[in-house]
Amino acid sequence: MTRPAAPRRIRIDDEDVVVLPAADYERLASTRRQLGAREARNRSLTDQVNTLSTLLADIRRIVDSTPQCCATHRDADSRIRDLLDAQRIPRPQGSPTPTP
Repeated sequence: MTRPAAPRRIRIDDEDVVVLPAADYERLASTRRQLGAREARNRSLTDQVNTLSTLLADIRRIVDSTPQCCATHRDADSRIRDLLDAQRIPRPQGSPTPTP
């Protein structure tokens, strides 16, 4: 595996400047665009997860506040609670914890 050439550094008007070949610059620009698109997608997915977490917390509050009048209702309540309590995806470190 060949080692990529180190960028050349020059000084223009007392300012350090890095000089890259055009192909390397295009590759760098392409990578930056891809990362920007991924970050936008991640932000969108994070927003969706937060919205769904809020929705589930609201559902749980409604289920918990509803009187348990019959066996069918209690069974449905317990299934919904089980779904809400299940942690399918580990929460990333530092992410906000939804309030139940």
